[in-house]
Parts: sequence; C-alpha cells; structure tokens
Amino acid sequence: MVGGHSIPLLSKLTGRQKRLAAFLLLVIVGMSYLLYAVAIPRTELRTTTIFHESFSGISIGIEVKNSGTLDVSGLTVNATVTDSDGKVRHSENIEFGGLKRGAKASHSFTFSAPQAEPYNITLRFIFSSDGRDYNETLNYHVEDYMNFIWKDKIRDWRV
Repeated sequence: MVGGHSIPLLSKLTGRQKRLAAFLLLVIVGMSYLLYAVAIPRTELRTTTIFHESFSGISIGIEVKNSGTLDVSGLTVNATVTDSDGKVRHSENIEFGGLKRGAKASHSFTFSAPQAEPYNITLRFIFSSDGRDYNETLNYHVEDYMNFIWKDKIRDWRV
C-alpha cells in the first residue's frame, strides 16, 4: 500500500508471481554488483590514514588498497605534515610501487613535534593505471584530536 492505496499491478499478482518478481529483482541487483566489481574497468584506490599522538611522538599510518579492476603502477605518496604556522614538521616520500587488483600496501612513520597542536597533513598520490597518469592530493586538518582516522577513495571510471 502506498498512501492508503494498493499499487494496482501488485494487487493483481499471485503470491508465487510476487516471489518470482522479488527473486528476479535480487538477481538483477546481484548481477549489477558483479558487473561493477569485475567487469567495469575502473581505477580505484581506497586510502586509510591514521593520526596518533603518544609519548613517543606523532605517528601517521597510511594504507592503500587497489579496489579497482585495473592494476596500478609506480605508486608514490608524498606525505607532508605542517603546523599552523606552515612550518614543515615532517616530510616523506613513500614508494609503494605497483599494486595488483585487490592488493594492499601500508607504511607508517613517527616524528617528534608538540602534541595537542593543530596540524595539516597533505598526501599526494602519484601513480599510473591503464596508460594514464594520476596526481591526486588529499588534505587533512587536525585540530583538537589525539587520534583520528580518515578514509577516502580515489576513483576514475573507464566506460
């Protein structure tokens, strides 16, 4: 029922026909997901960035997963951490290399800097996939956090 009225098409269907329609709808949704997951060519990197302050210093962890259908090559991440005055507190080039479909890579680093201060984290992803070069930047701002996690996607559809 919709707004107190039954949908005319559904009221004329038998129970078996309704079950068959629901089954066909599930098959269509399942096939759509399989088409997305396997057949549609796309470059997709999922990133997880972790910021953690402790007595030993400030730690940043970066995990990259190739969730696309195309392989990624030459993946480099330029990580830069600056304070509120723009002073570079840490900078690092991370060479992940190639990532096959479904592969993950991670890297973490720790550096000394004042805690409970605002920081800006810039991650620049440079890589190639399917003959195309990518240069994507993710920016994060840390204000009042001792621990934080960011999750992002870098995606390009090839249809």
